Amino acid sequence: MNLRLLLDIFFPPQCVRCGCALKEDDAICAHCLGTIALHDALFCGKCSARLPEGTRVCHAGFPYLLGSAGDYQNDALKSLILGLKFEHVTSAAKPLGDLLVRYAELLPVVLRGRIVIPIPLSARRERERGFNQAALIAERFADHFALSYSADILSRPKHTAPQSELGNFARRRENVKGCFSVAEPWRVAGARIILIDDVSTSGATFLEAATALRKAGAKQILAFAAAKA
Repeated sequence: MNLRLLLDIFFPPQCVRCGCALKEDDAICAHCLGTIALHDALFCGKCSARLPEGTRVCHAGFPYLLGSAGDYQNDALKSLILGLKFEHVTSAAKPLGDLLVRYAELLPVVLRGRIVIPIPLSARRERERGFNQAALIAERFADHFALSYSADILSRPKHTAPQSELGNFARRRENVKGCFSVAEPWRVAGARIILIDDVSTSGATFLEAATALRKAGAKQILAFAAAKA
């Protein structure tokens, strides 16, 4: 009897929301997953207003449009994100990535030819966590649509305090100011980018990352999060 089977017998996988036992190494049961309502539109990155189909911009000149699979207030979606981020339930990346896929399929947006880039962690934060949750979600998303994926175009050489520990947008923006770097601008010059993160709260992280990519020459940026607050 192998170790994986023994662990499943004595510590069976449990749903991150309701705690029910799962037959496979999943993170959420079908019932709880079914409680997550998907968005079907893009949002303004600055004011979070829903953009009706055919509306390309809300605030002219803002560096990205926001995409979000669902609302962070949803218990099941929030449980998946917290489980992945703070409880090392890496299997939660699968349903989170799949939710983003289902959401993207509802949008009147052509994804072909875009480069998928996860929001990076600092080297220190990634060592502490053991993985980058955004990268796990982004890899699944890119694989589904057969899109180019790169986790090394955008880096985060500056270590910062967790955004969740800060309050308003101004403090969060100051916290991440200048923390992202594009080492080889030629790789994004004229490119259409899909930035991916687990959750967008104030939008400060997406804004700083998108600004760095636009300065490097990126043509268009969609910032996709599994959830938005």
